[in-house]
Amino acid sequence: MKRFMSALGVGMLCAGLVLTLMPRPVAAADSPVATADKALMAAFAKGDKATIEKYLDADFSWIDTDGVMVAKDDALALGMKPLIGEGPGIEILEHPYGDQVVWLRASTGGNKWSARFWVKRPAGWKLLHTTEIQQRPREESVNVRPTYNIPCINPCKQLPMKIVDKAQAEAVAGWQEQESGRQYWLKHVADDNVTVSTYGGATLPKKDRPNPPAPPAGAAARPQVTIGAAPVLYGRMWSFGPETVVMVTAQPTYGGKAYWASRVFHYQFGTWQMAESFHNTIQASGVMTEVEGK
Repeated sequence: MKRFMSALGVGMLCAGLVLTLMPRPVAAADSPVATADKALMAAFAKGDKATIEKYLDADFSWIDTDGVMVAKDDALALGMKPLIGEGPGIEILEHPYGDQVVWLRASTGGNKWSARFWVKRPAGWKLLHTTEIQQRPREESVNVRPTYNIPCINPCKQLPMKIVDKAQAEAVAGWQEQESGRQYWLKHVADDNVTVSTYGGATLPKKDRPNPPAPPAGAAARPQVTIGAAPVLYGRMWSFGPETVVMVTAQPTYGGKAYWASRVFHYQFGTWQMAESFHNTIQASGVMTEVEGK
């Protein structure tokens, strides 16, 4: 997408982009990525290691339903199988971003989801990353809310990550602003973003989510505690062209367990937006929080 175009060109392009990014069921013959995904899922089902290796990217990582990340060689050695493969009763949604990234979400229509991040390499389409979520009861989650303010330093102002190019710098700047307040969240989260998490399942698309409830009329004002966004302990990014970045981060929530966040950031509608986001809780994580004043 060119950033400097005539008004007519921008309008036509934006209209086309809206249609392109709308979730849609994908049949095997619809796209090269859908075909590759079906072949890979079939290879996993048969234990066809040669075909599996053909489709997995050199940087491939897999986060299972317990929030355990496994690299390519270990996944092959363990003989891991996908939570959701392909076949009857499975819905696949495809979101292309530019011409180098295609994000697929597989679901069973119940409490299981899988996000698969396909990327275009010189040798063809490869699966860079997958994260799998099987929703757990919300009452099993741990959330000890701090009673004191925690400013958003990490990730809003600093990150333990090295930025290697302009796309990453711009995507991170947009994400840091996004995490700095609701008005910026509204700006930088795509309207069709559906966030999937271990204890929350799949949200509504952002454009359909209700606003936070207003306090009842006449209710006594309660002290407001401001808690910053979950900090990043580890993160890695991959750039695909000037307008798409894939990011995987490990983030401990304040008063809760840490989680892996798998995201796609894309430049669209004149700004960088978080287009996709899966939050996979690390079940073996301890419950962590910030020490007041530190």
